[in-house]
Amino acid sequence: MTKRYRIKDIAQMAGVSAGTVDRVIHNRGDVSPESRLKVEEILRKIDYQPSLSLSSIGVKKQYTLFAVLPQFTRGEYWEQIEAGVKRAVFEFSNARLKLRFFYYDQFDLFSCRRAFTEASAQKCDAVLIGATFHDEAMHFTSQLSNRGIPYVFVDTFVNNTEPIAFFGPHSHLSGYVEAKILLSMIEPGRDIAVFQACRIGNESSTQTIPRKYGFMSCIKERSPETKIVFAQYYNSDIPASWEMMDRFFDENRNVGGAVVLNSRAYIVGGYLRDRKIKDIRLVGCGAIEPNVALLKEGYISCLIAERPEYQGYMGVRTLLEYLLYNKRSEVANYTPIDIIIPENVDFYLNVQ
Repeated sequence: MTKRYRIKDIAQMAGVSAGTVDRVIHNRGDVSPESRLKVEEILRKIDYQPSLSLSSIGVKKQYTLFAVLPQFTRGEYWEQIEAGVKRAVFEFSNARLKLRFFYYDQFDLFSCRRAFTEASAQKCDAVLIGATFHDEAMHFTSQLSNRGIPYVFVDTFVNNTEPIAFFGPHSHLSGYVEAKILLSMIEPGRDIAVFQACRIGNESSTQTIPRKYGFMSCIKERSPETKIVFAQYYNSDIPASWEMMDRFFDENRNVGGAVVLNSRAYIVGGYLRDRKIKDIRLVGCGAIEPNVALLKEGYISCLIAERPEYQGYMGVRTLLEYLLYNKRSEVANYTPIDIIIPENVDFYLNVQ
């Protein structure tokens, strides 16, 4: 069994005081470089792993954490990420963590800019970010880096940034898996529709771009003769979305499969149910309430799930471990690509 080392054990091994060890572990400063090296060498030798739920008791400083996330309605994907964030804050309440949320419309570039601007104008110790617009995330994180503020991405990794960690799906592989599943479901010779959301100020999100590349690479590799047609929908205007879909399916009568590259598969699935269309296989993302309902009814054929609550929870935990103990984890932490069908969805919902 692994031996449990106390502060005074580590102090004795390093030849320093217990107070010095405590300051190194909790990253509080006031330690000479020589003493810090001695303590850190012992910590590495014994593979010291502090327990947040125990070791953080008595931490005097209050840390402020910002979470900048897309806004949501009940039962949606980002609500599950927020739930994970709140669970971590509650579980590690001994660390005296103050949490503040900033929300933006993930389909509106200018809403995102306002949220990032507001967050960057406030003082904080760490930030958890759900990014959907690349350039805005780049600008925001460069400001954080200049101020020495650590940050973690959830859901989507933004290239050319330096987070201390990322928790979320491998977007390219997720898209590849969606295409592979869809190809196995449709009849040979049928077309595939790729549905994308209409956005204000930008055409695609940071996650759907690599997901789309993954999807298209699978089609090119496994079924290059399959025709891909692109369609759009509005996130909040369902009547307008269905009018667009009426025109689209009237002009593309050979469509046998469709994919939605985010958690809004219920918009297309709802259309198929309303129009009583049952010969189109639809694949989407996210085991959220409206998607699951349509999966059970047969209007969504399969969902790719990415454990959003876990993403939020681990994002906060990682930031806390960094603030309290200067502990770094692996930067890329990919969540499993869970394939959800009607036969296993209830089991998944009970354990995720």
